[in-house]
Amino acid sequence: MWAVSDQPSVVTRDDLEQGARKIIDTLANTGEGMTNPVFLKSMGTAAMMGVVYWVGRRKGRRKIKRAISELARMV
Repeated sequence: MWAVSDQPSVVTRDDLEQGARKIIDTLANTGEGMTNPVFLKSMGTAAMMGVVYWVGRRKGRRKIKRAISELARMV
């Protein structure tokens, strides 16, 4: 990858352009992978599970509050 030498190397414009092209190609390939149907389905499933978890927690809290108020009335 990198060569170790006694003399410092000079970075040219071509080196910078080549590095920029590699970064742009990597980003383009990553963006194409994001539109994969399997990826989109997995993200949708994760979002749906999060909503179900959140709604379940809210209902659970309501039931606990109701139980506490019932116990308070009995005492």
